Formats: sequence, C-alpha cells, structure tokens
Amino acid sequence: MSKPVTYSITVNNKKYTCILKGTKKKTSFVQCDAANIKQEFLNKDIPYLLNDLPNLILAEKEYNKQQSEIIRFRVSPEDKKKIEKRALKKGYTSVSGFLRDLALKGA
Repeated sequence: MSKPVTYSITVNNKKYTCILKGTKKKTSFVQCDAANIKQEFLNKDIPYLLNDLPNLILAEKEYNKQQSEIIRFRVSPEDKKKIEKRALKKGYTSVSGFLRDLALKGA
C-alpha cells in the first residue's frame, strides 16, 4: 500500500478535498465526500474518474438539494455490516441509496 495523496479540486470557485491511496497491485482507493465516492477503482480507470469528478460533484450537490429529508434508525454493529455488504453486493455505492430503494421499491 502506498501513502495517501490528498488533493483539491475546484468546482464553481469552491475547493473540494479528495484522497487517493494505492491499495493493491491494480487498484486504488478514492475518497471524495463531495462526490459521495468512497471505494476502490481499477488504476486504469482513475484518470477517467478524476476527469469526470467536477461533474460528479455537481450532480451530488443537485441530488442533495432534492433529497432534503432525513430518516434515522439504530442498528447493531453486526447488522450494519450485513446491510453494508448486501448494499455492495447489489451494486449500490451507498447504504442510503440501497435502503431508500428497498423501502420504496422493495429492491
């Protein structure tokens, strides 16, 4: 594993911080809270992700404007891990999206 690299990206005159860290031989972990990204990517896909990051940040900001209400509930640490694993297995990048679809569509 390599040392994390922190960098800033400016979108509409506002700076957003992102972290890039090599994890395995062919993957890197990317965290950019402004774009709601916290996952591993193939190293060959990183340049495309970084190029598209401004659009992802803008899309996330627009999405958050539409999703203004919050629902909270408590779970045990074991249940949280199970929910997170199930969300990833179903292809979701966030637990919120998974639970929202499950509640609204029965996904």
